[in-house]
Amino acid sequence: MTVSVNIGALFDADALHDSGECPWTIFAYPTDIADSRGLAPDDDAQMLLAELQSRGISMSLWVNGITENTTFFACRYVDRDRVNAIVNELENLGILDENFLSTRSDYVFSLGNSST
Repeated sequence: MTVSVNIGALFDADALHDSGECPWTIFAYPTDIADSRGLAPDDDAQMLLAELQSRGISMSLWVNGITENTTFFACRYVDRDRVNAIVNELENLGILDENFLSTRSDYVFSLGNSST
């Protein structure tokens, strides 16, 4: 897959939250290890975010939304089932490892812990 993240298309999760709708988080990583665009330092995670966008899912990078020094990939609550279906599809096709969201998030947090 060769799609890339469209940073300009990311929605403002803080504004969504302030409106009374809580963003649905799917992936987390330490904010202090994010790249210059605020993305996780993980090509597969970036590919997933881009793939979700390419399939019409509005996504966000929610910085410190739930936890300090943590950035989350988030979607609108109404899109959670579509996101889960896409992740399952990519896992079943072998494009993503099984249980990608949790295991990869744990991995990038371990990167953050090893650099402190």
